[in-house]
Amino acid sequence: MRRRTLLMLAPGLLSPDAQAQPAAALVVGSADPPYRVFSPAGATGLYYDLLNEAAARLSWPLRYEDTPSARALRMMERGEADLMVGPFRSPEREHFMIYTQAPLPPVEIAFYTRPLAPAIKTPDDLLGRRIAVHRGKRYGPDFDGDGRLQRHELSNYRAAFEMVARGRLDVVVIPELQGDLLQKELQLELAKQPLRMAAQQAHVVFSRRSAWQHRQGELERVFRVMREDGSWQRILQRYR
Repeated sequence: MRRRTLLMLAPGLLSPDAQAQPAAALVVGSADPPYRVFSPAGATGLYYDLLNEAAARLSWPLRYEDTPSARALRMMERGEADLMVGPFRSPEREHFMIYTQAPLPPVEIAFYTRPLAPAIKTPDDLLGRRIAVHRGKRYGPDFDGDGRLQRHELSNYRAAFEMVARGRLDVVVIPELQGDLLQKELQLELAKQPLRMAAQQAHVVFSRRSAWQHRQGELERVFRVMREDGSWQRILQRYR
């Protein structure tokens, strides 16, 4: 059963525009520590802490739903959800999502294998390897568009790490902060390879069918203020 977390702000604090909104904005996405974390205390993690700070300043009511990435994207396409935080840009996604200019930190992409596996120093070293990827995720146009690669889609990174550790797959590709945290948590014998993909820009996105999409400018402005007053950087430092 999916866990659901509710963040509601007092109605008396809402601006006239926010009071006219029919409901709280629904934010969907998978639990991917340290970026997105769901707990009994609420939705946290680097991305959601940034969004929560912005929403508090705007008096926006938000509702969070822990949703697998592929399903979250379908919800955004159908207009069943309003916001996601963290997707990379791709042409097919731009058909149904608005990529805002609200700044999120770039994401470094890393590769993990068993310790005695041949080194991965260049993209060509991935050829012939069985690569675990997260279903619904994107990793950058060079990787995503390379038809020579043997990708195996899995529903979560925990399963990907465990399959590589058992030798059922050869390498897992994952955001580096997330990979380091997961490796520490699982205590698996895996090695981080020298190859890094160019840092990818994560985004705050609206569904093109969302009633909240006209509030894009407000969100971008408050994110800029957060950068200027230092609160954006203070939140980022919690996860370094």
